[in-house]
Amino acid sequence: MDYKKVIVCDLDGTLAPSKSPLTSDMAEVIGHVLRRYNMAVVSGGAYSQFQKQFLSRLDCEPSLFKNLSLFPTMG
Repeated sequence: MDYKKVIVCDLDGTLAPSKSPLTSDMAEVIGHVLRRYNMAVVSGGAYSQFQKQFLSRLDCEPSLFKNLSLFPTMG
């Protein structure tokens, strides 16, 4: 059986409190997830909100961003 390795999450209220930045603990978890899986993050906010709340807080190898898909403004 062929299993897909994709994790899909909502940003606000799941990965971080609404309109708040990721905690350092969550940023570390996401870095570990990106090493093994593809991850898609959905939000109702604009891309600029992703940058401020999510991307600026990630502390992982830049090569792992190939495993990350962002879906701003209602996905």
